[in-house]
Amino acid sequence: MPTGFRAVPFACGGRIALPRTILGSAALVVTASVLAGCDAKVPMQPAAPPAFVVQGDRVVVPSGSPLRARLALAAVTDTDITQQIAAPAMVEADPAGQSRILAPLAGRIVRLGVRLGDPVQAGQVLAELASPDMASALADEARAQSQLRLTIAARDRAMGVKAIGGAADKDVQQAEADYAAAKAEAARAGTRLRQLGASAAARGDGLALTSPSSGVVTELAAAPGAFWTDPTASLMTVANIDTVWVTADVAETDLGAIRLGQAVGIAFAAYPGETIAGRVHSIAPLLDPETRRAKVRIALSNPAGRFKPGMFATVRFTAPTKTAPTVPTTALLLKDDATTVFVETRPWTFERRTVETGPDEAGRTTISHGLVAGQRVIAKGGVLLDD
Repeated sequence: MPTGFRAVPFACGGRIALPRTILGSAALVVTASVLAGCDAKVPMQPAAPPAFVVQGDRVVVPSGSPLRARLALAAVTDTDITQQIAAPAMVEADPAGQSRILAPLAGRIVRLGVRLGDPVQAGQVLAELASPDMASALADEARAQSQLRLTIAARDRAMGVKAIGGAADKDVQQAEADYAAAKAEAARAGTRLRQLGASAAARGDGLALTSPSSGVVTELAAAPGAFWTDPTASLMTVANIDTVWVTADVAETDLGAIRLGQAVGIAFAAYPGETIAGRVHSIAPLLDPETRRAKVRIALSNPAGRFKPGMFATVRFTAPTKTAPTVPTTALLLKDDATTVFVETRPWTFERRTVETGPDEAGRTTISHGLVAGQRVIAKGGVLLDD
């Protein structure tokens, strides 16, 4: 090195000689200038690849993208699905075992012999009504019976007189006609009373309403002292609940899997942890236009009365096993209120596709439309391509 110079380390590599007379602050200026030239000669680092590239309706994850390590792919596979359909239900009395108690005449309820939920026996008096119309019907029947007895006596007398030659044939014929008319009137009055339900329990102008069958009172609209004027409205309903119906509301989309005689499991809110077996008894032919559901009924034997009308239950139907494509549930993404997945069309090239889904089972979701077995989808991390 020449005399009067000093070697100074160079940042780009090696050393540079500077005069000793400019060491110090001047050396720093010279060194900075040299370094600026050095930096201009350092090659630029290549730019990092983008995480993904959008090409029309496709998304490409290029080589070197950090997303490749964060995306998990899975195949669409055909799976045997045993669909379980759950529907809310309620216990109802069998309509065939229900008796609606009507008051055939207007009147005031003077006595009510039962309360809601009471058990009753066939023939038991349920209520008594005081009715002027009933009094009129009883009077008609009494009058008809009296007239019948009178005409019987007149007929017998006319026939006796004729037998000894003291009466003409026309007198006997008239007596016979009067008797026939009285007999017909007595029959009419008696039939009228039977239609009104008159019984030995009726007193004066009262009408006793009796139960035609055994059961329990499931509806009660009457009260003592009330004046009942509508003969078409029922005072109460007596239902035989030895057999009850469990009526399930099944959605329209599930009706295709329901069959008559199909086995079901019924869980009652009143008996947690217990499942009652049953079979589909009937399927309503019409849908409710508002709920888009149909009534599916299961008949249950109920001799002990455990299943009470009005109880809530859940009915589970097991649909026939079918094969359908499935994907991991984590592959499903929500986009504009539609369910979508990213389908691999070429290696690391994906296309968003809208799908229709079915039931879930063991972490996989059935695809009813949009995918076929053998395709590959992004099972995890697809949300990163939404950014």
